[in-house]
Amino acid sequence: MKEELGGYRRSDIDYKVNQYTLRCLVFALASTIIIWIGNICDIFIVNNELLSTGFTISTAIIVSTLIFGKVVNLHKPWVKYVLLFTTTLAITVDGATLSYHAVLLIVFPLLLAAQYTSKKVLAYAYILSILGIFASVMGGYFWGLCDANMLLLTVEKTEYYINHSNGMVQIPINNTSPWYTLPLYYVIPRSILLLCFLPIIQSISKNIMGYAEYAVSMKQLSERDEMTGLYNKNKYLKMMEKVYPKLDTVGVIFWDVNNLKRINDTMGHAQGDYIIISVSGIIKELIDNRKRAYRIGGDEFVMIIENPGKGEIDEVMRSWKRYLEQRKKFSKIEISVSIGAAWGSGRDVVQVEKEADEAMYQQKKRYHGRE
Repeated sequence: MKEELGGYRRSDIDYKVNQYTLRCLVFALASTIIIWIGNICDIFIVNNELLSTGFTISTAIIVSTLIFGKVVNLHKPWVKYVLLFTTTLAITVDGATLSYHAVLLIVFPLLLAAQYTSKKVLAYAYILSILGIFASVMGGYFWGLCDANMLLLTVEKTEYYINHSNGMVQIPINNTSPWYTLPLYYVIPRSILLLCFLPIIQSISKNIMGYAEYAVSMKQLSERDEMTGLYNKNKYLKMMEKVYPKLDTVGVIFWDVNNLKRINDTMGHAQGDYIIISVSGIIKELIDNRKRAYRIGGDEFVMIIENPGKGEIDEVMRSWKRYLEQRKKFSKIEISVSIGAAWGSGRDVVQVEKEADEAMYQQKKRYHGRE
């Protein structure tokens, strides 16, 4: 998978998926508790001591994993491998305890791995699953719930045994060598069947990636100005309403291109577009993770600086002037832009915006006064 998806870093994606994996473990824990309580109430008929033992061990593993998820940084790339390992370990304990009742659980780690949209993670989960199958089959034989098929290896329909064997079936497993016969008859076939799931799960993983890319693309189209690539007015209004009022301080810088209408009328809209793209290109040089820039009108741009440091706004404006002078040297068209700035409390961001706009307007008046 790409290191970034529409501005989301790989670590951010892992963080979200790790959180979902932990939620799945909470659900698994709740399901296990329900089964355990049901067995105590005689809804199920599994040996209570056996089920309680398996329940206690798998619960301890899941609870430890949930605690691990609370204290560790879920952005770390290695966390997903730990989560998949402990999940497989808990499933292996359930498989060894409940044998045929828990056979479908072997697919669970692969389904979790599909979320990470990584072939390496999926291969890791498959290897863990094979080891889990081996451990659950052998553990189930020696310690878990009796699986009659593992003792008798039935290969015919029920009717055959009722009519021909009087309930007695030849036992093909060599009781002196279960470490050979059990893997041959159970571990290998189940591992091969599990392998058949990999193309489907890989396809699901690719589809998840495709849907995510499509969603990001649609979001960008709704938030970005097509010509400049800056955020558009819709995004600006949303941030002004929901985000910026919650900040301690904000810095606001307004830009307005001088004489754009005259350039469009006398030189053509292509030249006017060149000016817009040139100005937006300079503004892009100034943005970072605390500075967002927006095109809010045909020739109007605004930048919001989140919690600006001392002198940071002045430094941005100095950088703007320096970049503008460099661009002018290579431009055959005059590039003239009025600029204004202000700063204040985040809760007063609308007032700060007005002050920056007024400062820009005053500079624009002085510019026209010199013409």
